[in-house]
Amino acid sequence: MVHVDKIDDLREAIATHADAVAAGDSASAQKFVLPQALETHRQAAAEVARIAKPVKVETLALAKIGFQYISKIRFTNGTAMRRVLYRWRKEADGKWVIVSVEDTTGKRSSWSDIPDLAAAVAQARAENGNA
Repeated sequence: MVHVDKIDDLREAIATHADAVAAGDSASAQKFVLPQALETHRQAAAEVARIAKPVKVETLALAKIGFQYISKIRFTNGTAMRRVLYRWRKEADGKWVIVSVEDTTGKRSSWSDIPDLAAAVAQARAENGNA
């Protein structure tokens, strides 16, 4: 039998945070963010803020990696779009917090901008004719 974590509180935190980002409520959104992720969070939120209101929030994915979770959120108004990954973890006091943020809007994947990987993929494609 597969054990499934009960993460309704995480889903609620994700929704509350994403709604705050979409509404431009930086004070409420930043309450979820640890200091080491604050700068990238601010950058991603600033990009979302450039989308004309109203902004629709879509949860694209939620995945568990070890003891942390990655949520993938799309912010859109029908013509403009931002796609952001948030890494969440549960603190000892039971609060869910964001430990890292990555805006993946212009990337095929969140690993696309890793120089060694990008070079290796380009070389592999060139060698097998899929360039």
